[in-house]
Amino acid sequence: MRLNNLTKIKKSKNSLNSLSPYAGKIRSDLSRYLINKYAIKGKCLCDPFCGSGSVLLEGWVKGFNVIGIDLNPYAYTLSMGKLHPLASLDIAEKRLVKYKNEVEKLIKNTSISNIPKWVKDFYQRNTLKELYAWTTILKEKKEWFLLSCLLGILHHQRPGFLSFPSSHGAPYLRKDKFPKSQFPEMYEYRDVYSRLLKKVKRAYKNIPDCDYSFNRKVYLGDSSKINLPEKRIATIITSPPYMKSLTYARDNRLRLWFLGVEDWKELDKAISPTPIIFLNTMKKCFEKWDKLQIKKDKCIIIIGDIPIKYSSEKISLHEAILDIAKSHYKLVTAFKDPIPEEKKMVKGNEKIKREIILVLEKK
Repeated sequence: MRLNNLTKIKKSKNSLNSLSPYAGKIRSDLSRYLINKYAIKGKCLCDPFCGSGSVLLEGWVKGFNVIGIDLNPYAYTLSMGKLHPLASLDIAEKRLVKYKNEVEKLIKNTSISNIPKWVKDFYQRNTLKELYAWTTILKEKKEWFLLSCLLGILHHQRPGFLSFPSSHGAPYLRKDKFPKSQFPEMYEYRDVYSRLLKKVKRAYKNIPDCDYSFNRKVYLGDSSKINLPEKRIATIITSPPYMKSLTYARDNRLRLWFLGVEDWKELDKAISPTPIIFLNTMKKCFEKWDKLQIKKDKCIIIIGDIPIKYSSEKISLHEAILDIAKSHYKLVTAFKDPIPEEKKMVKGNEKIKREIILVLEKK
């Protein structure tokens, strides 16, 4: 199989892409390129492992009805947030004022005594009470956009964030680098409302002009098991979470806790599966997608270029994917896409140096 070089893609600004960090997300410029080149205009576009919603957002911007599926509650929340921003900054500001009043009432009856110690370690006590109240209300109101903005400022060492000094991508405290004796201001109370308001304003800085009449659906669950109501999905573009290459739940354990996930380790087993489980899941997915697509519809898989033991021999993962898919799809073309060091959330990670983009066509 010949691997072609990916054409250089022009970047564009969309502040919705930066609501909150997400490891291993498809680059927005790559999503846009694949949609422009392969998606059928006027037909449904689906990402069955939607992650942070990059494909869905670019599809909506381009005028597609979009459908996403993910097993990760954080991915679901972030995708919903990107696809359902409030219609204007003015509306968002008024909504925040309304919820601020509700938060102030809720705080009076809010206790943090049952919050796990590892969560408490990240926050000043009064900040934590406010944060818990804000997440409680935004979840109840299903304010996915505002909740995504809040998750985006959950932890970091910068003044605009809510935690004690810590990393941004994955939650690790940096008390050794920023000891309280030398940086006392980094351990003081931080009010949630003012920081959330600033974050929301940043989210509207380069927001695209989108048509809110398009369907934008996201389902929380197993892509191989969920039955979609749509009769046809004309284009599938997705990057499945392949074989423990990234620990999606561990790296988002603090965000997940505020979303109601107590045991991130169990979630990681489901969304970062072993090779056998991953390949079985992909087999079920191809069988399901085969029934939702018609001849010549495209199915694009973005997968890491890593070795795998398959049928008693060691081959590249994308070759195993092609073998699983061959009963339903044929290969049109394949691209190689190197992953530069500056794009990696975990610097120095040598497990995956490039990704392979498989463009498949329904037989």
